[in-house]
Amino acid sequence: MNEFPPNNNPDGNNPDSNTPGNPPPQPDWQRWEMEHGFPQTGPELEPTPRPAPVDVETARHLWWGVALIGALSALFSVWTLFGAREEFAQSLLDDLAAQDAAADMTVESTQSMVTVMLVVTVFVVLGFGALFLFWVKRMRAGKMWARMLLTIIGSFTVFTTILELFSIASSAGAMNIVMSVLGIGQGVLAAGAIYLMHRRESNEYFVASGKR
Repeated sequence: MNEFPPNNNPDGNNPDSNTPGNPPPQPDWQRWEMEHGFPQTGPELEPTPRPAPVDVETARHLWWGVALIGALSALFSVWTLFGAREEFAQSLLDDLAAQDAAADMTVESTQSMVTVMLVVTVFVVLGFGALFLFWVKRMRAGKMWARMLLTIIGSFTVFTTILELFSIASSAGAMNIVMSVLGIGQGVLAAGAIYLMHRRESNEYFVASGKR
């Protein structure tokens, strides 16, 4: 058996006999590699990512609901404080005066400080909301650390929801009652998302994603 690659000699003559003035034929290395079982080189195909199970997709949607309710609750609190900023500023000024720390602060300057604090709070809420949605996206991609982080946040949310159950009866005003009910719904959504993220198919998905 010929162990050397055949030559590309289109005229069918003996490849070892070269016509004077013509360059020697070149070996057909690609054909030789195919005949001897060598793998063909080519562009490597990226592995197809494993689709997320239904439980993980549902958990993602539940986390979206948790984020939405949390943002609404925070913005409602900011709006409530903004509407009562005069009373809040006066109360803050009285507390500072009782501690001899009021210095030259007036009601107007205290109100301005409260307004700045509320604006900063809005940006913090929006920033944390965007970061939270990023964690949810990474969880959907199968990142174990994102699932762990969401589990910790969700457990804290469920704990605060249990406390909310005991205080809803003392809520005054229709809007406060609505926000309390939304807070309870947020805890329910968080508990459901945690459960779905830790089911058997979800665990297999996260383990397989961590090996890629």
